[in-house]
Amino acid sequence: MTLQLVTPPAVEPVALADAKAFARVATDHEDALIAQLVAAARQRVEAETGRALIARTYRETLDRWDLPGRRAAGGMQFRLVMPPLVAVSSVTLFDAEDTGTLWPAEEYFVDTAADPGRIAVRSGAFPIPGRRMAGIEIVFDAGYGAAPEDVPETLREAVLRLAADAYLNREGGAERPLPMAVQGLLAPYKRVRL
Repeated sequence: MTLQLVTPPAVEPVALADAKAFARVATDHEDALIAQLVAAARQRVEAETGRALIARTYRETLDRWDLPGRRAAGGMQFRLVMPPLVAVSSVTLFDAEDTGTLWPAEEYFVDTAADPGRIAVRSGAFPIPGRRMAGIEIVFDAGYGAAPEDVPETLREAVLRLAADAYLNREGGAERPLPMAVQGLLAPYKRVRL
């Protein structure tokens, strides 16, 4: 399985002005640094929660459908990574000669309300690719929305707190554990694995 970012988020979930106000920075001298810290904080929140905050497009390449923890409902559903799922653009299957064929969208259902989102077969079974490796390619959009206001307030606050913490504690910031306040904000959004 390989997950590639096709289209990155167009904005950050926290505006530069909000990050500066939260960190009590009144000058413009370190705007580039603070913007970089906001992006890093967003990436860490996404890594900790397994969620995409701002809308973007991914391409997931699979060898087969029966991945542990990804199949559900007797093998009739396949869970996608990086919730929340917005839409599935395409599912392409590759044959032994490396020719890709789109799986017709009318043969599967995309459940964006589930967490994580999933693809369900309407009838029959998931199609088997002819290529043994990287025979399945799924292109999908994930994220809470295109605007910062679409992201839940607690996740935006976690990004603010992480960016401010990194700004105030510049030495060894990458190795620092998450502040307790941030852990509390992220807890409801973390997926529990059984």
